Amino acid sequence: MKKENASVFWTIALYLALSTICVTAKKLYRPYDVEDGIAVEADDKCEVAYRQCKANTNQLSASPGLLVPNTKIGEVYGTADYTLSFDITPTGTIPDWASILHFTNGGNCCKFGQRSPGFWFIQGSTTRLHVRIGDSTDGNWGFDTDDLPLFACTKITLECKGKDVKLTVGKKEYTATQPTKRYEGHLDVYAADNFNPAAKAMVSNLEYTALSTAVIPLRHYMYNLQDEEMNVAHKENMDN
Repeated sequence: MKKENASVFWTIALYLALSTICVTAKKLYRPYDVEDGIAVEADDKCEVAYRQCKANTNQLSASPGLLVPNTKIGEVYGTADYTLSFDITPTGTIPDWASILHFTNGGNCCKFGQRSPGFWFIQGSTTRLHVRIGDSTDGNWGFDTDDLPLFACTKITLECKGKDVKLTVGKKEYTATQPTKRYEGHLDVYAADNFNPAAKAMVSNLEYTALSTAVIPLRHYMYNLQDEEMNVAHKENMDN
């Protein structure tokens, strides 16, 4: 009888211990945001928003067509590793630097993230690509290419993986080694920007895909959700 009681006691004790471990683990591994060194837990709705925003902002697809100055075509949460591709058909040249695509965290040049990446035709009435990828030590780091053919579609693909950077222009490849690291964070995407005249060209089939995980702050989306709920509540009160 004593053995049976001891067995029941240890079974209950083991069950309680495992339950405590599971509850603690669930709490510890719940999604959170860190701001100013403070961990902020996210509720279930914010976790859903986080996953949706992460999925939506790590890629971009667009076909801008004829380039127009100061035309924002989207936003992405840029990651260090990514691929970017598009088709371009130059239809003319201008004497100035000519903007094609510009991923920026604000401004033209040359702080970290202001060209992440950016594409221009080099000044002097050329169709040579001026490709800026940016680096923590040089926000204007990148390389240039040979002339693209006029009135012909050329496929451009930029691949950034670790220290390896490869640009494919038609059938020609250009490679470089990243000095330190690339920018990660929110980026506005322009085709073309407002810092230079737009290139005389048509751009289509633009695809940006993140290859590394973006850490998107939850608190930003928590505020958005709270604002949305307040707006809904305000509307309901007005309707009543």
